[in-house]
Amino acid sequence: MKPLEEMRILIVGLGLIGGSIARGLRLGSLCRAIDACGRDAAPLRRAEADGVIDRWSKDLQALAREADMIILCVPTLSIRAILRRVREHARPDTIITDAASVKGSVVEDVQAVYGGDYPLFVPAHPIAGSEKSGYDASTANLYQGRKVILTPTPATDSAALAVVRQLWERLGADVHDLSVQSHDAVLAGTSHLPHLLAFSLVNTLSRQTLSDDIFRYAAGGFAGFTRIASSDPAMWRDIFLANGPATVAVLDAYTAELTRVREAILAGEGEFLLQRFMEAKQARDHFVARHFQESEAASDSRDTLRPDAVVPVLTIDGPGGSGKGTISTRIAARLGWHFLDSGALYRLLGLAAAKAGVSTSDEVGLLALAVAMQIRFDLEGGKVWLDDVEVSDQLRDEVAGRAASEVAVIPAIRQALLARQHQFRQWPGLVADGRDMGTVVFPDAGLKVFLTASAEERAKRRYKQLIDKGIDVNLSALFRDIQARDERDSTRSVSPLRPAEDAVTVDTTSLGIDQVVQHVLALFEERFGPIEEKPVPSAE
Repeated sequence: MKPLEEMRILIVGLGLIGGSIARGLRLGSLCRAIDACGRDAAPLRRAEADGVIDRWSKDLQALAREADMIILCVPTLSIRAILRRVREHARPDTIITDAASVKGSVVEDVQAVYGGDYPLFVPAHPIAGSEKSGYDASTANLYQGRKVILTPTPATDSAALAVVRQLWERLGADVHDLSVQSHDAVLAGTSHLPHLLAFSLVNTLSRQTLSDDIFRYAAGGFAGFTRIASSDPAMWRDIFLANGPATVAVLDAYTAELTRVREAILAGEGEFLLQRFMEAKQARDHFVARHFQESEAASDSRDTLRPDAVVPVLTIDGPGGSGKGTISTRIAARLGWHFLDSGALYRLLGLAAAKAGVSTSDEVGLLALAVAMQIRFDLEGGKVWLDDVEVSDQLRDEVAGRAASEVAVIPAIRQALLARQHQFRQWPGLVADGRDMGTVVFPDAGLKVFLTASAEERAKRRYKQLIDKGIDVNLSALFRDIQARDERDSTRSVSPLRPAEDAVTVDTTSLGIDQVVQHVLALFEERFGPIEEKPVPSAE
């Protein structure tokens, strides 16, 4: 299966959702080519003129055969008909995914069209959008910081699932997994019912005798609550028909609550009403504090940015001992950006494997650890915790280093840890330190630096670092170990150590730390403008 960056992606339906996917893919150069198909030629022509897509057609057949991935961004009840045409024309190795708000009906559509499960179909739902619709409302950062839910079935191919997850993560989304049934039940209450209430309230008031005065003197609360009633009516008709039972179940519970409140109002039960409203306020306050404060802050930040804004990234790659860790942390501190030590993730996995008695060649055991291990970084103190145990010193010894290099050559492990790395891409920006940050993890980074130094110099630096910590080491052994690690890292088949084509290479052999920092900061100002120093952000 091709990596995402080598794929030709076909988007069926270039409205708000599909158009925003296309803009994000194009802005981040996340794939090889972007095609689009739809019933209306006008937005397709505009997208081509904007440079957002490479080709378009109203004929699915013309594009489906060449697609490595097809993303269905059409109304829910249209998916079965589209799938029939996709099955007829697409290759059997093409990944298919969707963006529908209901997953049960979509999975049933796939089974009906394919006569059973299609392993390369990955059900997905981006919980993002607005009351506006159409391609002209689309933005490249629509999914930045928003949740996307994947609902894989037992038959879903793991490699296809990983690629779709990577796509959404690189678009800036916070990706979660749910079962099909759980998704539809949760969304019935949190999304579908609120839209139904908004539609119904507007209809109710618009039919009142004094409807003109009602809308003329409506306060901001009314405008905010009913904003979603401006959403696409056809799309929401399909959603309610597709997710009827789950929506009706929560609607019945809501109706019962309204009936009881109605009775209390008529009976003058003030204490009951006060208690009910206090319970609601406490529940919502707790909910917002736990789940939405950061995302609301991010949303506020997005409002001040260009529509195509993406969190900026500075990558600093290089071999061990080139100084990238020290340089990266100092640069992040000066910029007030988040910091990612990608090598620490692999070292943590190597350390977790050693503690659990799992061999670095045991792919299944390593994958289980990669998913389960709990990691916490102290960006200011430079400390790292693994499963609530501080392992900062252990993480930097040569045993952890060798283990990291050994597990890093396993493709499935790299894929499993990729999601954690993308989660560090947060406003105001990210400094990412590693061996493939600029080539694989953040290929759209605004500035890529590749630090290097002679093996002799890197061995001396490592020797001094360990001696200063009271660790007895042999310089010759360190030199041989660095040479061996360079060989492994540069010749491995997956993400080999090499500068990105657009990286700036800096040889640090004869340079001091301060000199390198100043050089990189000068490169930064050339690309991003003057530096505004801020406090270092914390992250987990």
